[in-house]
Amino acid sequence: MSKLKIFILSILTTLSIYSEFILKEMIIVYEKINKFEIKNLIKFSYSNTTFFLLLMLTIALIIFYNKFKDLKTYKAYNILSLVFSFFLVFGFSYSIVGSSALVTGNIILVIISLIKYYCYYSFLKVLLNLVLKCLQELDLNKIKIPNIFHKFVSYYEKHPYKTIIITILIAWSPYIISFYPGILSPDPSNQIKQYFGLPTHYIEGVNLIDKNVLITNHHPIFHTAILGGFAKIGYDMGSINIGLFMFTTFQLFLVISAITYLLVYLKKLGVPLIFQFVTLILFALVPVFPLYAMSSVKDTFFGALLVFYLIELHKLLTNQKYDLINYITLGLLILFMMLVRNNGIYMILLSFPILLFLLKDKRKMLALTLFLSVFGYECHNKILLPVMHITNGSIRETLSIPFQQTARYAKYYPDDINSEEKKIIDKILNYETLASRYKPNISDPVKNEFNKDTTTQDLIKYFQVWFKCFLRHPGVYFDATINTVYGYFYPNTSNWYLYYNYDKRLIESNLNYHYNDLSFIRNTLSSIGVSYPYIPVLGSLVNIGFVVWVYFYLLCLFIVLHKKRFITLLMPALALVLILVAGPVNTYFRYVFPLVLSLPLILGITYKEIKVKNKS
Repeated sequence: MSKLKIFILSILTTLSIYSEFILKEMIIVYEKINKFEIKNLIKFSYSNTTFFLLLMLTIALIIFYNKFKDLKTYKAYNILSLVFSFFLVFGFSYSIVGSSALVTGNIILVIISLIKYYCYYSFLKVLLNLVLKCLQELDLNKIKIPNIFHKFVSYYEKHPYKTIIITILIAWSPYIISFYPGILSPDPSNQIKQYFGLPTHYIEGVNLIDKNVLITNHHPIFHTAILGGFAKIGYDMGSINIGLFMFTTFQLFLVISAITYLLVYLKKLGVPLIFQFVTLILFALVPVFPLYAMSSVKDTFFGALLVFYLIELHKLLTNQKYDLINYITLGLLILFMMLVRNNGIYMILLSFPILLFLLKDKRKMLALTLFLSVFGYECHNKILLPVMHITNGSIRETLSIPFQQTARYAKYYPDDINSEEKKIIDKILNYETLASRYKPNISDPVKNEFNKDTTTQDLIKYFQVWFKCFLRHPGVYFDATINTVYGYFYPNTSNWYLYYNYDKRLIESNLNYHYNDLSFIRNTLSSIGVSYPYIPVLGSLVNIGFVVWVYFYLLCLFIVLHKKRFITLLMPALALVLILVAGPVNTYFRYVFPLVLSLPLILGITYKEIKVKNKS
């Protein structure tokens, strides 16, 4: 790369970044993209302080490109740079105006977007390949833990299990005490109500098998039975709080066991001590972990199981000893994962069968393990639930994408839908209020009006109308879909949500769930948790888009290092990302909490494999 090209590229990259700040201001002032003219762009560019910052950034980029202009690059990362640049360009537009208008709105925006795309690609191509080079050269064994922690480290080396458990419990004790008996958000509150035979909105979207059985499999019965069962025990003892704390204690045990097993397993693999130490500190001090461990959402439960599952996958991939008891444990683990989360079966089916091709000597036992687990899951759904008169969840939960597309179409192109088409849509989604119910980032308001008496024939007619509308205005469908998913791929946005508020649903049903009087401590801890994502660097740990990028980066890393079998460890995460694309809400943290919880395990294994590659 010539010096002139580096100079021009650095200036254009700086201006590309600055253009986003300008466009945001113009949206606030003009509210319409048709005001994006050159004279108006210049009007927003007058600050001397801004000029100084842009100059510093340009100089830094010139130095960066000059220093690494001869850096070796890999095709996988070059392609990933193209993909990430696409996410950045389009993600910005959707985060600001909810459409691709800031990319394709007029010729000026198209030119700006093309320049941004090329600049982001050029920068990311160097950065992503540079990270690989740094990882290959990094020797964590040379990084010493400060002497102040010498006694702690020494005790950890001798008693890892005890040290991890005690450290986590001490660090999490303010949360455990102040949020007693546990954090209930709307979903687990409604699960408990279902268990107690009380009506919830889940029954509105289905035709009950038995009108006297008000529980559905909208939320997995397995998880509902555990949560509701503990609550019932406490209720029978005179206080539902006691039962809820019993569940919280059980969940804390499960999560802490997963964290402990994760760290001890990395220790067994020979991952450097500094990595183990930092991981333990993060688990202990980052608020998201204790707050989710105290929250009764099924994703916490599932996250712990995912950690155990990934460790079992790694044992198999590295040909560690695996006997009958291991296969039985693995089979039960797979079964529990499918029972705890309705989409868990997709994560299993997109990851586990790969082992059948990679491990020929274990193929029969692995196939039998998978078969028995899936068979048990199907028996649960097809036999046990009907026998208990428990109704499955509504089909509407699988139709978020087309329903959102139809709703957006009704909002922006109502005159393009004829009366017959409106009748067909109305029979399923209540057309009269459909446009007003449309929310770009969440499909629940649209789905909640789904007609539970919809027949297969009704759906066939609906999809015929859906396809006709697609042919008329395909861009509307694209915008509707991207609005519910872009945050999972765009790190520069945040829809951060932690569970800490007091949910009144049980109180309204005469179930006396309540917090204690330590509101000051709760408010303080909640404030820290809510603020954490905005801490530079450290906040990236809970940035959904960044976490997904890390998994994509690791995918390319295993390809570059010719460690393709270890891509199996990434498949549950990648499967979840695919599931999120079809999901109901954009950038919802609890959906990716399992990936955040298991990420240190994946990173530790990755570091170990990089070192093995370097030695070979």
